[in-house]
Amino acid sequence: MKNYIKLLSENLFSELKEGENLSFGLHSEESEFIRFSQSKVRQNTSVQQHELTLQFQANNRSYKSTQMLSLNLDSDTKSLISTVHQLRQDFLDIDENPRLSKMQNNGLSEVIKKSQRPSTPDVIKKICSQFSDSDLAGLYCAGPLRQASVNSEGQFHYFENDQFFLDYSIYDGPHAAKGFYSAEKWSDTEFTNQANQIKNTLSLLKKPSVQIQPGQHRTYLAPMAVAEIIQIFNWRAVSRSAYEQGFTPLKKLYTGESLFSPKFTLTENNELGLNSHFNSVGEISPKNLPIIEDGQLKNFLINSATAKEYNLVSNNAEAGFWSNESLRSIDVKAGSLAESEILNKLGTGLYLSNLHYINWSDPQSARITGMTRYACFWVEKGEIIGPIQNLRFDDTLYNLFGTELNDLSANQSTFVNTMTYQKRSLGGMRVPGIFLNKMNFTL
Repeated sequence: MKNYIKLLSENLFSELKEGENLSFGLHSEESEFIRFSQSKVRQNTSVQQHELTLQFQANNRSYKSTQMLSLNLDSDTKSLISTVHQLRQDFLDIDENPRLSKMQNNGLSEVIKKSQRPSTPDVIKKICSQFSDSDLAGLYCAGPLRQASVNSEGQFHYFENDQFFLDYSIYDGPHAAKGFYSAEKWSDTEFTNQANQIKNTLSLLKKPSVQIQPGQHRTYLAPMAVAEIIQIFNWRAVSRSAYEQGFTPLKKLYTGESLFSPKFTLTENNELGLNSHFNSVGEISPKNLPIIEDGQLKNFLINSATAKEYNLVSNNAEAGFWSNESLRSIDVKAGSLAESEILNKLGTGLYLSNLHYINWSDPQSARITGMTRYACFWVEKGEIIGPIQNLRFDDTLYNLFGTELNDLSANQSTFVNTMTYQKRSLGGMRVPGIFLNKMNFTL
């Protein structure tokens, strides 16, 4: 694919006139999708698609066009040259863009990661065999994802990651427990241990349910629950453009009026290899960019357009939802709490495996809300008493990651992006569990 893109770019750039620039971004995938129900394969599908997004620039104007590649060089070249000619004509109806960042040569780079995983037939055997005594429903997804950023100034960046994940639940009547497995290297031991843990969790759901009254409760959030909460940072919280526009949930953290716990550190860690090492315009991202370090806000995410508009220095962030910057490879620093000590340290309180429906309830004060989901339990004297009925929480990030943060687990879990709408997505996070002195539940 890398060599094909090089040949294609040479053909396209030779068509440019003086004063014109052209860049393109590639999204390429060869994906296997295997859906399970009742621990059997119900759908086995493979998808190959290669999408190219062209950006044509001239006279402070820019125009984009997206189309699929056939991987026939002559056919693709002819089609794309025709597109460039059409964009050149469409420029007559476009106004100048005062925020336009002109194309630059951001260098050459290449990162290719290969995960070590069994063949697809072997994976199917392992999953079906491991859960032959369970009712499993889920999705296994694997295959190479590729991104490239190339422009007529000489820039050429290429990224490829052959990753996999199994996102699943197991059921017993009305009860369900959720699991997720992804790694750089498939481990039968790790997969078996996790499967047995999920089965044990499901068996605990057979205990009589416990009605918990609203209020503040001592709480442990497992990594999957933490991952749901951490995603709220990508809802404009750490975007400098959103901050300049008045969306300021972390204003007190920025001014130093309030701090998170010194135990809390959140980093954009591109060394995890969960996403490309460059953004959509080909600017190289820092290997590690501290966002919140030891409880203090160190950096907002700033892309080139934001830097130009507000006279700031860009840290080569990516523009996400609402054109605001967003995290792509999140890493929350682990703590000291061993997994074997969690229930004893919790004593009496809530053990929450999963959360969902996370949203801002009052973004200007960093207050969020959400619901418990799947396997969540009431614990007394270090022993699980029974599953709880669903609860709604409403609390601030300053409490969850600040005053009420007691410790974080020593182990971290990795969750790759499972978005498959129209195409697979790169990105993800590595997070520990979090132990809270108290968490506020309202319903």
